[in-house]
Amino acid sequence: MDRRACGGAERDVLPEFKASTLEQLLAHHASERPAAIALVAPGAQPVGYGQLFSMVRAARPWLASRGLAPDARIAVLMPAGLDLAMSCLVVACSAVCIPLNTGLSEPELLALLADARVDAVLGLPGDTVPARLAQAAGLTSLIFDARQRLEDSAEGIVGPLASVPGPSDTALVLMTSGTTRKSKRVPILQGQLVQSARQTARHLRLCPDDRGLLVMPAFHSQGLIVGLLAPLAAGSTVVCVPGFEPSEFLGWVIEFRPTWFTASPMVHQVVIDLVSRLGTGMPPHHLRMIRSASSPLSETLQCRMEALWDVPVIQGYGITETAGQVACNPLPPEARKAGSVGRPVGADLRVTDAKGDALPVGQAGAVMVRGPSVFGGYEDAPDLNAGAFRDGWFDTGDLGWFDHDGYLFLTGRSTEMINRGGEEISPFEIEQALACLPGVAQAVAYPVAHPTLGENVHAAVVPSRDCTVDGQALRSALFGVIAVFKIPACIHVIDRIPQGAGGKVQRRSLQHQVAALLPDLQAEVPLTPLESQIAALFAQVLVQPAIEFDANFLAIGGDSLSGARLVLEVNGTWGVDLPASALLARPTVKTFAAALQVAIEEADALSATLQDELDALSDHEVELLLRSDQFGVGATS
Repeated sequence: MDRRACGGAERDVLPEFKASTLEQLLAHHASERPAAIALVAPGAQPVGYGQLFSMVRAARPWLASRGLAPDARIAVLMPAGLDLAMSCLVVACSAVCIPLNTGLSEPELLALLADARVDAVLGLPGDTVPARLAQAAGLTSLIFDARQRLEDSAEGIVGPLASVPGPSDTALVLMTSGTTRKSKRVPILQGQLVQSARQTARHLRLCPDDRGLLVMPAFHSQGLIVGLLAPLAAGSTVVCVPGFEPSEFLGWVIEFRPTWFTASPMVHQVVIDLVSRLGTGMPPHHLRMIRSASSPLSETLQCRMEALWDVPVIQGYGITETAGQVACNPLPPEARKAGSVGRPVGADLRVTDAKGDALPVGQAGAVMVRGPSVFGGYEDAPDLNAGAFRDGWFDTGDLGWFDHDGYLFLTGRSTEMINRGGEEISPFEIEQALACLPGVAQAVAYPVAHPTLGENVHAAVVPSRDCTVDGQALRSALFGVIAVFKIPACIHVIDRIPQGAGGKVQRRSLQHQVAALLPDLQAEVPLTPLESQIAALFAQVLVQPAIEFDANFLAIGGDSLSGARLVLEVNGTWGVDLPASALLARPTVKTFAAALQVAIEEADALSATLQDELDALSDHEVELLLRSDQFGVGATS
C-alpha cells in the first residue's frame, strides 16, 4: 500500500455515521465490514470487527451472572497487549472500565481500589495479583480468558438490549498522573469518548487501510483513546504489542507494516538511539506519519525523527480531562510548527490572565479549554472542581501562548513553575536551551529545596549516543543564552530521564529519582591546598560542617548574597578582584578554586610587571609618580 494513500487532505477518510456510544461505534463497523481486522498482536490470531462486537455482546450476560450491573465499576489490571485492549473494550461497552497501572505496588493498588469505589477486579488467567487484591478488598474477582470469550460469542450468547449504556453513562474512569500525591479520578462519558475518538481519527486522516502500532499503555489516555479507540473509530487496525520494547520495535515495524504510531518523546529518542547503535539505517517501512504527545517535543528531536523516518512528525496535545487530543499540528500540505502543539482540534482553547481575561497573541498565560469531550469534573472532589472551572472553561494547568496563525506553544505547567527566591522560572525554557547544546539528547529541569531561596533549579541531561558531555561545561554554555538566575545550580549527566508510564515527567519528585541514577564516587579525589581553603570558606559562609568532596555552593544552600560575601572575602584574602558573578558561573569547590588560581596568577604576573617597570625608572621619575598619586595630578615629563 502507498504510505501516502490515506494522507491526502482531499480524501474523505471517515464517513459520517450515527454512533454516540462505544458499542454503537463497534456495531457499525461489525455490520459494514465484519471480516476486517480490528486487533492483531504478535503470536495471536487476528480479531475481526465481527468477532470483537460479538465478544462485547457476549460479555454482558457473563458480567450479569456475577452480579455486576451496567453501572458496575470494574478495575482492569493486566499488562499491555491484546488482552488488555480487548478487556478495556469489553468492559467499557458494558459497564464502567477503570484501567490501572500494573507498575504500582499492591498497597498503592489497594488504596486506588478503595478510593475509586471499585466493584470487581479483572485479571488474566494465572495472574494471582488481581485475585489477591480483590480478596483483600472484598471485591468480585474476574478472569478474562480471551479464548473463552470468543467461544461464548461464537455460540451466539447475547445480553438484553435494555442494559446497553447510553451516551451520558460513564464509560471510563482514568487516573491522572499529576504532581499531587493522590491521583484524581477523571470520569469519561460514552458520548465524550466517541466524540474524542472520531475527532482524532478525522484529524489524523485515518482510514480503514491504516494500521496503528499501539506502544503506549492502555491505562493512559494517549494509549487508550488516541492509540486504540481513534483507529477503531475509523474502522482501521490496531497492532497491540506488549508495551514499548526497544529490542522488538523495529521487528514489529517490519512484520506488521503499521502506517502510523503515537508515542512520547522518550520513546522516539530511544528509537533514534537504537538505529544509531545498530548502524544499519532505518529498515523499509510503511509509515506515513508519526505523532508525539505526553511531553514537549524539542525541535532538535523532531528534525532528527523526520530525517530518520522520512515522514512528517506532528506534535499533539491533550490531557486526561479532555478525553484525549484537543490540539495538534496538521498533516501536510498544511504547516506543522516545531515547538508548537498545533491548533485546536474539536475544542475551544484560549489563554487567560489571572483574572480569567483572554490574552492577546504572543502573551503567555493559563491554557483554558471547553468542548464536547471535556469532562464535567473530578469524582468526589467538589472543592477541587470549584477551582478547576471558570465560566464553563476548564483550567488545564498548562501555561502557553498563541501565535498569529492560531498555533499553541506551551511553556510549562503552573504547578511545575520553579519559584527561585521570588523569580518564577519555567523548566520548559531551561530544557529547550539545554536541548539546543551539542551532545544533549534529552534534558529535564526540576526544583530542589533551598534554605534561603525556597527553591533552586537543577537539571539532568542524557547525552547523545557516542557523545560525552560535562555538566559544568553545559552550565557555562548557558550564560548569555538564558538569564543567569535561570541557569541550573547543578546539571547532572545520566543515562535516562525518569518518567511515568504515560511518558510524563514528575518534576516534583525528580530530585531523589535523579540522585538514584547518579554513579557512586568510588573514591574522593584529594583536594589541593587552595581547594581545601575554598571548601573551608564554603562551610564558614554557609555555617555548615565540613563540606563534601567537590561541593556545589549553590546546591548546598548558597545564593547570590552569600556568594557575594564569599567572593568579597576571597578578594581580600588573596588580593584579587574577582566579580561576584564568578562564583555563580563556577560554583563547585574545584571550579571556583581553578578560577581563583587563574586570578592569583594574573595578579602575580601584573605585580611582577609593575615591579619591573618601577625598577627601570630613575629616582626623579619615581618621585614624580609618587607625587601624582598623592595629589591626584598626572605625571609630567
